[in-house]
Amino acid sequence: MFKCSRNNLAIAVLGALACGAGPAQAADVPLAPHRATYELSLLSSKGSDAPTSARGRIVYEFNGNACEGYTVNFRQATELVSPEGKSQVLDTRSTTFESGDGKTFRFRIETLSDGNRTKLIEGSAERASDALSINLKNPVPSKSDLDVVAYFPVQQTLMGLAAARAGEMTLEMNAYDGSGDGQKIYHSLNIIGREMKKPAEDEAEKAEGMKDMKRWPVVTSYFEREKSDGAPMYTLTFEMWENGVSSNLKLDYGDFVLGGKVSKYEALKATPCEAGK
Repeated sequence: MFKCSRNNLAIAVLGALACGAGPAQAADVPLAPHRATYELSLLSSKGSDAPTSARGRIVYEFNGNACEGYTVNFRQATELVSPEGKSQVLDTRSTTFESGDGKTFRFRIETLSDGNRTKLIEGSAERASDALSINLKNPVPSKSDLDVVAYFPVQQTLMGLAAARAGEMTLEMNAYDGSGDGQKIYHSLNIIGREMKKPAEDEAEKAEGMKDMKRWPVVTSYFEREKSDGAPMYTLTFEMWENGVSSNLKLDYGDFVLGGKVSKYEALKATPCEAGK
């Protein structure tokens, strides 16, 4: 999803919608290139500054494989209405690439308010076993080397899938996705429930091969890395399918909560790794 201000609502869902790579190749269920549309609605709000109504849409497209890397195209447009009746449309568009080994990440994240660009973050990052190197083009060219272990979005979800398959119920990690000012690293806590048995009741389940697929409920909370013992910046609840698809989103921004249901799901052509690569 970023990190969670009303000027960049979409950041809270990117990690959950990303698909896995690396060790997940050994899983019985391959991860699925796909395009999913989520309809957003206001579930609850509280406080004098919270929106009185909200609606929106997410379109998420995932492609690639562990040999050539993974690309994600994402767009979230959300209309919020203030207690005074003023409407604001927030629009976030991002394109990312992550290498199959999870060591290279390129990103471009553009945020607009009522059609006017308010932020552009663009750059790349390289991950080593004990360090992270960030090279920004926008908003200000800069380079930084950090002594911290952090994971990119594809690897974050990979680790969640591996934990779910192993029956683990908690997973903590440092996360980097290029959001915020492009330099921000967050601490995430993932709570993974037992495999779900009840029907999903959305369009994802109707897709070929999805009906009997395993899925788990996940609650992911994101914290300031320096304040991981404090209150989370935001919390994301979703259902994680074994092929990497996410559904039944709930985005908790503190003073309001958005729900996201899959309204359209399209499986895209999978391109398997070539032998020897």
